[in-house]
Amino acid sequence: MKVKIAVVQFEINQYNPDKNLSKAEKFIAEASESKADIIVFPEDFITGPIKLRLEEFADISQRYCKYFQNLAKKYKINIVPGSIIEKESLGYYNKTYYIDSRGEVKGQYKKINLWHPEKSYLNRGSEISVFNTKFGKIGLIICWDLMFPEIFRKMLRKGVNIVICPSYWTFEDASIGLKWDKNSDPNLVDSLCVGRAFENEIILVYANAVGKLTLPNFEGTLFGHSQITTPFIGAVNKLNHQKEEMFIQEVDTNILKDAERAYKIRYDIKNRLL
Repeated sequence: MKVKIAVVQFEINQYNPDKNLSKAEKFIAEASESKADIIVFPEDFITGPIKLRLEEFADISQRYCKYFQNLAKKYKINIVPGSIIEKESLGYYNKTYYIDSRGEVKGQYKKINLWHPEKSYLNRGSEISVFNTKFGKIGLIICWDLMFPEIFRKMLRKGVNIVICPSYWTFEDASIGLKWDKNSDPNLVDSLCVGRAFENEIILVYANAVGKLTLPNFEGTLFGHSQITTPFIGAVNKLNHQKEEMFIQEVDTNILKDAERAYKIRYDIKNRLL
């Protein structure tokens, strides 16, 4: 099956959800006009990181999810609206959704593998997210989850075909590693995106943000590198820059059947002891 996926490498206006949402609708309208089936935004793209203004900007009523449900129906497109910090009874979570073209939430996911600064104010999720769509089984992860092969193996056992990863990743996240290579983390992400696609026989959709992050104790530059990867090919489309841009790429899920014929990874995962 062929599916057209729009990936938005979004420049975030920190603490300005109205401006970000307005710009997001323009991308959605453009993707819909181009007959894209799915559009994917980066992590935290509605507000930027909000640790310092958590009470002010955290979503307490799923209003952002509902907003994108309405846009999905309006433009008849499936939407992964980046990720949203939501407050629940047990605390705050970093969540993402898959909203279909009828405005229905088909899947949602709470980030399991939190980045170091997130651990001080967010709760970690505990369940993977794999669900049926007309494009096959889709799974959701968020940013730092990409680093952990275990989450992919669990999704693989549930038959996942496409994994979508909204991200918010800066050059400076490598911290001390920058003395070895200033491009350490873009290199890391590029290798992970290709490796995860090959080793799990999946299509991986990675959407990172761009722009600057300025906090009292941290300054960073988001490095982009949004991409779609598959077995055999690697990156079928990729933005090798730190500028705002959307690309639309058609992928054929039949490549996953060929990957299984060649490598039989799914078979081995289901039938091995370790």
